[in-house]
Amino acid sequence: MFMIKGLKIALVLILFSNCLFGQVDSIQMQIMGYDDSRSAIIAKGRSLLLDKFLAGDLNKVREVKDYLVKTEDEDYFAFFPVEYWLILYWTNEYTELAYDIQHFDSAVLASFNTRISPQQDKLLMKLNERSFEYEFLLKGQIKDADLDEETKQVLLMNLDNILLENRKDMYAQDSLNIRADEFLKRYSPGTYDDFTKKYIRYKLVPKNWGMTFEFFSGFGIFNGKLGETYTNNIPIGVAFDICYKNFELYLRDYIGFNKTRVDLDYSAGTWEKDSKLEVFVPEASVGYVGYNDNRLKVSPFAGIGAMSIIPSPKQLEDNPDLEELELDFTTAYIVGLNLDIKFGPYKTPAHSPKTSYGFMRIRYGLSMPQFENKYTGMTGNMHYITVGFGGMSRGVRREF
Repeated sequence: MFMIKGLKIALVLILFSNCLFGQVDSIQMQIMGYDDSRSAIIAKGRSLLLDKFLAGDLNKVREVKDYLVKTEDEDYFAFFPVEYWLILYWTNEYTELAYDIQHFDSAVLASFNTRISPQQDKLLMKLNERSFEYEFLLKGQIKDADLDEETKQVLLMNLDNILLENRKDMYAQDSLNIRADEFLKRYSPGTYDDFTKKYIRYKLVPKNWGMTFEFFSGFGIFNGKLGETYTNNIPIGVAFDICYKNFELYLRDYIGFNKTRVDLDYSAGTWEKDSKLEVFVPEASVGYVGYNDNRLKVSPFAGIGAMSIIPSPKQLEDNPDLEELELDFTTAYIVGLNLDIKFGPYKTPAHSPKTSYGFMRIRYGLSMPQFENKYTGMTGNMHYITVGFGGMSRGVRREF
């Protein structure tokens, strides 16, 4: 009895395994013979189109193109926009090309990201190469076509835009932008305004906000009573600029090192000539960019700060009574001029301005402290020239 039951179980297992292997074989046969899928049809169709294009059979190119376009739906597409446009240039289907350009927008472009793309091949590369080689032929056919002048011009600009990278000319986009501006000026408002602004004309402009850092040194010269009492000073300092459009806010910290020119009397005795001092000038000033190109930037400025002239910390530590000789912080009015010499390429395309760069800054300033308001007879100003090195960071945005 036990043996009979075991045989039945074994028989069931054998039958189940045969069915399973039979099903696997069936799926394998389907996979191996699955050559009529939409992806396969598109891939083979593109290969056929490429062969006919290279052979110069443009009638067949049109036929294959028309068939493949019919295979497109919400899940698949057969051509990328540039491929489709180049094919239409070659087949002289300018009405369809103009219609497609006119209705091309961000929503259409986004749809290509959600659909299944064709398999990678050489179609676009060959279309691009051959179109660049026969550019004058294609343009001549457009000019001779029975089209209105506005459509002719946008088709010519679009072809130049497609072939832009082939020219290997960093200024080619500038030339195209000039033509696009003239086109918009002549025909706007027109059928192709939106396409021209978004997909042909390409201009970058500086963003409104930017910032710079700078480390500097130089020379400070006192005049008046200050010049009679103290030697000129050699500063070190750091600056941080906040830029908005053509306005710049300069936040600077100037620390100068100098000495006394004369002996100075105080309650505990006399502070001898050539004793060390430190000059502090924190500053906040506003400048306006009066001239700016790829090499130079000139910015006059005016602002307010403070100034103090005090013995060095070591001297004050050794003799606290020297505090009597301090010229404590007082208001200082500041005017001057910045000259920034920019590093990097001297020439850049107009459509891509140089907005981030290293620079050397030569700065002249006149600091006018109000010491006489606190210290009788302590008149005078400080002229200074500093040379600094820093960097500008400013992004760009697309201008439409």
